[in-house]
Parts: sequence; structure tokens; C-alpha cells
Amino acid sequence: MTYPTLQRHAVSDAVKPLQSLLNRIGAMLTVDGDFGPGTERGVRFAQKTANQNITGIADGELWQWLETQPEPFERLDTDGIAFIAREETGGLAFYERFTKWPHYPGHASGITIGVGYDLRFHSSDAFENDWGQLLSQEVLNELSKDIGRKGNRQRTDELKELEITIPFTAAWQVFSRHTIPNFFSQTESIYDSITALPKPLRSVLVSLVYNRGTSLSGSRRREMRNIQQILQEAENSELSQTERKVVLNRVEDEILSMQRLWSTSSGLNKRRQAEANMWRQALHQWQAV
Repeated sequence: MTYPTLQRHAVSDAVKPLQSLLNRIGAMLTVDGDFGPGTERGVRFAQKTANQNITGIADGELWQWLETQPEPFERLDTDGIAFIAREETGGLAFYERFTKWPHYPGHASGITIGVGYDLRFHSSDAFENDWGQLLSQEVLNELSKDIGRKGNRQRTDELKELEITIPFTAAWQVFSRHTIPNFFSQTESIYDSITALPKPLRSVLVSLVYNRGTSLSGSRRREMRNIQQILQEAENSELSQTERKVVLNRVEDEILSMQRLWSTSSGLNKRRQAEANMWRQALHQWQAV
């Protein structure tokens, strides 16, 4: 098979499959066909991981290696998983500059490591199971002090002084092997028909639950409840496929309605817009099949 050689400034549909393949290993790219700095960084990251010459140019050797890499979680769309990871970390460049350090997102959060792994909401056993083979015992012992505890800025400063960082390769393994499967199960607990949907649509629902949790109580969760009802309505066996898709169109409106909860400049407001866009595009592509 002949693979295109691609590098910085290339803009074409040929770049999109490369970006999706890079997302398998954690490049966290938007699949837009634009070989910009983020895609070049992803290529360099992949070449380093594969022990290839680090050129930033995607050649046949890199394509072949990427195609041997497994999907991070087969029940979800890889590009959808990349979106969640990007929202949680800021992307590869931001991760290396900031997110690699244990941090405190604020509010009710605990000390958070890797890809949105909040130590406050994990048990000691789960933490050891998820990270035990990936971090040194010294780091494990220090971070275990934050299990079940609310975070604060002083604690993040202490951890930074100790020079504790989380390598992205370790963060991606925990995210894809443990965190995403766990959140898929949580999503399925309130949206039990999720497996009847195409993978890109599933990824949007998991993104919502990853960010907002599974609670359906109270006025702030109105849209989460409405989505549950829409999904149940779409499962009606008397609906035609076209009618089912018309019903599912309403999920986009509910996601956008959640923007009422945050200011227009908020990152969460923008995340809801991105999720709504993803839902609409994925549903359209499903309709086109």
C-alpha cells in the first residue's frame, strides 16, 4: 500500500486519516485535515513513541506503525475519546507545560493528575490498580495522601516543589484502559440505550457524563433528564429509522440548553457548543450511511 508523505502546512482530506490514527496513541487532535503545529507535534510524539527518527513528517514507516496501534476503547469513537482528553488536558503542548503537574481544578475537586483523574473520588485500591505499574513507589506514596481529600493550591505547590509529574504515556494508559471504560459504564447507567447508537454519538454522551456526572436531580440537571427521555423515546420499536433520527435530533437542543448554566466566556459553555456540534455532525453522517 502507498501512503502519502505529509508535513506541516498540508491541508487536504488525506490529513484526516492521519489525525485519527494519531489519536489512537493520544495525540488529542481535531480531525480537520489541516496539518498545523498540533498535528506536527502529534507526529513527533508518535515517532518518539515508535523509536523512529523524529522529523515531524509522516512517512510510510509512521503510517504503518500507527495502523498497528489499537483503538483506545472499542466501544467509543477514537476521535470522540480524543475530544474528551483534549478538554481535560488542553492538548499535548498544554499537557507538557502545565497538566503534567498534579493540579487543583477548584470547587469540590481533589488533586487531579493525568487526564482528569481526580484523586478525591478514587479509593486507595483503585489508585494502586490504575497507576501502580506506571509510577514510582515514591510518587505513589506521596499522591496516596490525597486520596479522598479535597484539593487546594497549597498542596499543588507542595507537589510541584517535590517535582512530581505524570508522564503523558502513563496518563494515556490510565485514561484509555481504566477511566474511559469506567465513564462508559456510568453513562450506560443513566442512558441504557447508548449501545444502540453509533460510536460518535456515544462519545458525546460520555463526554457529558465525564464532565457533569450521572446525577439527574434538581433544576441544573433538567437537560440531562430530558436527554434520558429522548433516548428512551428513540428506542420505540414502532418508529422508522428516519423517525428515530428526528427524535435524536432533539438531543442537540438539550446540550445547547445547558449553556444557560455558565457564562458565554466559560470553557464549559464552549464545551457544550462543541458537543452539540459533534452530535449534529455524527447524526448527519449516520443519516448519510
